[in-house]
Amino acid sequence: MPHSVTPITQEPRQQTSPLTILFGRDLESHLFDTNRGSKPSKVEKRLRRRKRLMRRSLMRRARFKRHRTIKNRLTQKIKKSSRGVYLRRQKEIEGYTKVPAPVVMSFIENPEEVSEFAARIKLLFEKKKPVWIDLREVTKIDFDGISVLLAAAVRFKAKKVRFNGDMPRDQFACKMLFDSHFFDHLSKKRFKDQDSYSLALSSSILTHAKKRVDAKLGESIIKTTSKHIWGEERRCPGLQRVLVELMQNTNNHADLQEEGSKHWWLSVRHETEGPISRFSFIDYGVGIFVNLENKRNTNKFFGAIKKLKERFQHGENHEVLKLILNGELHRTASNSYFRGKGLPGIFQALSNGQISNLCIITNDAYFYSKENSFKRIRSEFSGTFISWEINKSNHSIP
Repeated sequence: MPHSVTPITQEPRQQTSPLTILFGRDLESHLFDTNRGSKPSKVEKRLRRRKRLMRRSLMRRARFKRHRTIKNRLTQKIKKSSRGVYLRRQKEIEGYTKVPAPVVMSFIENPEEVSEFAARIKLLFEKKKPVWIDLREVTKIDFDGISVLLAAAVRFKAKKVRFNGDMPRDQFACKMLFDSHFFDHLSKKRFKDQDSYSLALSSSILTHAKKRVDAKLGESIIKTTSKHIWGEERRCPGLQRVLVELMQNTNNHADLQEEGSKHWWLSVRHETEGPISRFSFIDYGVGIFVNLENKRNTNKFFGAIKKLKERFQHGENHEVLKLILNGELHRTASNSYFRGKGLPGIFQALSNGQISNLCIITNDAYFYSKENSFKRIRSEFSGTFISWEINKSNHSIP
């Protein structure tokens, strides 16, 4: 009868710790026997410390290996000639929060994406997070887009928060930024935190930032604009009205808690190709509708928005904006028709031919007079953006 053979089973191999290799199993079990109840000796403390250091070293090596693997996978997709540039850029943006700019950097043409872009920058500014603006994919940038970037750069640098970015790959967008001298201010290390700024982007582009109404600045802008358009100093009642109303409204309504605490940003571009001056006004407050909805019960506009929506059966802000421009908000709040101040006054200047191509963006409401368009935008802009133009066809007084 054949003998039965008992199969030999191998026990699973156990991992050997570094201390067992160095000092033996008996020593390790003796040193780390928690049931002994005695205090560890100096040798035991030394060995425990060595074990901790070895564990940390192994973890660091594992992290570095993972990092190198990911880095190699990324660089393998890039040409060898471009890897050095890619790695240098990655090192430059280290520590920044990367914010991609919209492909079309224009408030008028692309209000939703630019509003979302501005909202993200504002949130990072409030958190004091360094920001890297990725402009590489931008194919078009206009005057108001540059104004948004310049206001952000000054605000960050004034609070000593890092702000930097890339140049557009598109040659026309890149030329637009270079001609505006925006990068001269971007490369400036710091700005003082103050109530007013006057920045000359170029001989034809000027940007001013203030917290109060500045009548002298308004007079200076009117003189420069009239000389550019008509070749002589003229009175421009429409331009004067718009400037005063916007400065006053920002001073009084941009912040819910404190008047005069928010900057307004006014940029003026005198076109070199013809007698046209373009204006861009931005405040990063709360926006017109948020301000009106939070009026105190002692204010005459308390509850006026709700009454206006009920009276005209409108629920969307862009529909209410049309009523506000026509003076219906004041009529609802005070039972009297009035169009001399605020947004109705600005709209009246447009209707009288004193300004052209008015655009208003506030919260989720959008209006552009060139297209006679009132619409709702998906991404809410926390603040107010207003742009307009002055040309030879607009009314002036010699």
